[in-house]
Amino acid sequence: MFINKIANIIIEIEYGKSEIYHGNYDYYKEEKNRRYVSSLKDYEYQQKEIKRLQSIADRFRYKPSKASMAMSKLKMIERMTKLSPPEKENLKTFNIKWGEFKESGKVVLKVNDLSVGYDKVLNTSSFELIKKERLGIIGENGTGKSTILKTIMGIIPKLNGDIELGNNVTIGYFDQEQKTLNEELTIYEEFKSKFPEMNDFEIRKSLASFLFYNEDLDKKIEVLSGGEKVRLELCEVIIKKPNLLILDEPTNHLDILSKVRLEEILKDYPGTILFVSHDRMFINNIANVLLVLKNKEAKYYNYTYAEYLERVKDEEIVLENKNENKKSNSKPKNLKSNEKKEIKKIEIEIKKKDEKIKKLQASLYEPNIYNDYNKVNEINNIINKLEEELLELMAKLEELNSY
Repeated sequence: MFINKIANIIIEIEYGKSEIYHGNYDYYKEEKNRRYVSSLKDYEYQQKEIKRLQSIADRFRYKPSKASMAMSKLKMIERMTKLSPPEKENLKTFNIKWGEFKESGKVVLKVNDLSVGYDKVLNTSSFELIKKERLGIIGENGTGKSTILKTIMGIIPKLNGDIELGNNVTIGYFDQEQKTLNEELTIYEEFKSKFPEMNDFEIRKSLASFLFYNEDLDKKIEVLSGGEKVRLELCEVIIKKPNLLILDEPTNHLDILSKVRLEEILKDYPGTILFVSHDRMFINNIANVLLVLKNKEAKYYNYTYAEYLERVKDEEIVLENKNENKKSNSKPKNLKSNEKKEIKKIEIEIKKKDEKIKKLQASLYEPNIYNDYNKVNEINNIINKLEEELLELMAKLEELNSY
C-alpha cells in the first residue's frame, strides 16, 4: 500500500539481477507479467526457428547441390544471439499445514480493567476474546499496544485489573524484538533447545518448511537478517500449533511475498488471534474485532478495520457539519458579485489542473515514456509544479469561502 502510493520507480532484485520499472507497485506487477510473457514468446519463437533451420541443414547438408545452402542455415544459427528461457517469478516462501488441532473453550481470554505500563499507566482496557476471533490492537506509538501483550504473557507485571485464560488454552507468543531467540546458538541448536523431543529428521523438516536448509542450520542467530529471525521465531511459534496466537508486529522485516503468505496461513488458522500491527493492509485482512488505544483509553469495536475507518469517517463528517453550522450561524455569508466570479474562476482552474495532472500521470505508463528516464523526470517535475499550484488555488478558494 505504501509503495503503491509513494513510488514512481521500482527496482526489483531477483535471482541476483535487478530490473527497473517506471511506475507504482500495481504497474510493476502488471509490467513484470507482461515482460515475462513477451520474453517467453521471443524464446519459444527463436527455438522454433533454430529447429527449422537445423532441420533444413540436416536434410540437405550431404547433397552436393544443396550443401552450401545447408551450411548457410547453420551459420544463421551460429550468428543468432541465443535467448535464455525467462525465469518464472520466485514465489518460494514458508509453508505449514495445521492438521490436528486441540481446541480451546468458547471464552479464550478475559481482561477486566487491566492497567498496563512501567512507571505510569499507559492504558486501561477491558475485553473478552471469543474462540476463533482475531483481535487487532491499534494505536499511535507509545500508547502501550505491545505492553498489553507483554502483560498478558506475564513478561511485565500488571498495574491493576484481572487477566483470565479460558479452558484448554495453549499460547504461542511472537515477540517483535526476538528476545525468545538465543543469539549464541545456531539455528539447529536453537530449535533443538525449544523442541528436545524432536529427532533430527523432524527438526530439519520443520525448519525446511520455513526455508532453512542444510548449511543454513549451522548459521548463528546473531548473524541472521531481520527477516530470517522473524521466520525462525514464527516457525517456533506456529510449529507448536497453539490455539491462541499472540503476535507482536509479526510482519516486521518480512518481504512482501512472506507477508502475504503469513496472511494466508493466519486466515486458515483454526484458533484465536490477538495481535499488534502497524501494517494497515495486514490489519484489514486479518482482524475481525479491534481494540483502539487513544488518550490512555482502550475502546473495543466489534467490527473490521475497514468498517472502523468508515465509522470514524462518518463521525468526523458529523463533527465537521456541526462546526460548519456553527460558523454559518455566527457569521452569515454575503458574497459580493466579484467574489462569486472569482470563486467560479478558481473552481474551473482547479478542475483543469486536476485533469491535466491525471493525464500526465497516465502518460507515465506509456512504453515510449516509461523507458525514457529523462522524459519520466520531466513529466514528474511538471506534475509537482501543477500540484503546488493546485494547493495554492485550493487555499485561496477556502479563504474566499470563509468570508
